[in-house]
Amino acid sequence: MIEQLKIFFRSSLIKASYFNLIIVSVKVLSGFILSKVFAVLLGPSGYAFIGNFQNLSKLATAFTAEGYQNGVIRFTSQYSEVPIKLKKIRATIYQISLVFSIIVGVVLFVFSHYWSELIFQTKEYHHVIKCLAVGLPFISFNLITIYVLNGLQKYKKLAFVNSVLSVVGMLVGIGLCYVYDLAGGLISFSIGPVIVFLIVVFFLFKDRYLLFDIFNIKWFSTAFLKKANLYFFMAAYGMVISYGNLIAIRTLIISQQGILEAGYWEAMNRISTYYLMFFLSLTSIYLLPQFSKTNSVKRFKREIKSFYSLVIPVLAVFFIGIYLFRFLLLKLLLSKAFMPTANLFFWQLVGDSISVLAIALVKQFHAKLMVKAYVICNGVLNLMYFCLSYLFIQDYGIVGVTKAYALSYAIYLLMVFGFVLHYFKKNVAD
Repeated sequence: MIEQLKIFFRSSLIKASYFNLIIVSVKVLSGFILSKVFAVLLGPSGYAFIGNFQNLSKLATAFTAEGYQNGVIRFTSQYSEVPIKLKKIRATIYQISLVFSIIVGVVLFVFSHYWSELIFQTKEYHHVIKCLAVGLPFISFNLITIYVLNGLQKYKKLAFVNSVLSVVGMLVGIGLCYVYDLAGGLISFSIGPVIVFLIVVFFLFKDRYLLFDIFNIKWFSTAFLKKANLYFFMAAYGMVISYGNLIAIRTLIISQQGILEAGYWEAMNRISTYYLMFFLSLTSIYLLPQFSKTNSVKRFKREIKSFYSLVIPVLAVFFIGIYLFRFLLLKLLLSKAFMPTANLFFWQLVGDSISVLAIALVKQFHAKLMVKAYVICNGVLNLMYFCLSYLFIQDYGIVGVTKAYALSYAIYLLMVFGFVLHYFKKNVAD
């Protein structure tokens, strides 16, 4: 029994879970503190604008870094013992990220008035968009570094970089929001990553070799880029339609219910993001590298069973606790002005529970480049989410949006399961 416990705690899943818990704990704590400051200083209406700006930022990084997340993790994991290929992977991804950061940055900078009008319904914050454009290469560099460390399973360094990113972002956000109100809070999302960039480069210690030759053109690999582009397409497609959809739904809420209701919904989304971090990040840290290494049905079943066995009980207890103490959470994390958000918790938690189960399976799409399945499932998910939100908001107000979210993910889970089952029927390797 003792020996079995030792083996259990030495397992890759437990090790990944341990460092993931550190990463998520720091992210959640710093995120909650920053959210509290934003809630007190900006109120629900300011929250809605913060949400729209972060969605725009995510859309930008979808093309410059986050689009390559799953590809970088997969290939660095797959070729971690092949130095030459690993060097080509690093060089290619950093170089292409820099090129796209410059291109997207120019588009944001030149058309900053347009983006400000689209996101904030005023051109007053065009300078905030310009700051995002300038900070984009640094944001992208930090993200790519995180993905490389993840793929190499350097969990200690991964925890360090993520923690620094969270803490610095919190401190810069609090300081600038206090001094410059909403504009300061928005600009902090661009300035924080620049500081983190300097810290990361200095403190990578012996792993600084990861940065050697990354901008040497001779290591650029078109062969890797072709493979990575499939991941880029999948991730960029998913992020563009999902974050674009969130902006559309938030705009719908503003037009149908008002800016305050949009702020309540954004607060619910922000809280949801924090408590989902542990579960969703674990799918990238652990499941994606594991799925990438095998075509075995038995191995896949074993890994997904281990993941569900660990996650589902924790998920159930955690979410029940959140629902029971939702009023206390809102008082502690936000302010009394956000109390109407309590009405959104039930269906949001139902949808979040289903989303964790679905996204664990979706990692198989990324591991095996199931592009068609990914495009269909995510397209249907976001289309359903918007259409159902449009229908339900008429009768249920913003609670209808959370009902639409839960129903959309329930159908999504069934679709994903069907595609994964179909894949293994065609590609059996026991």
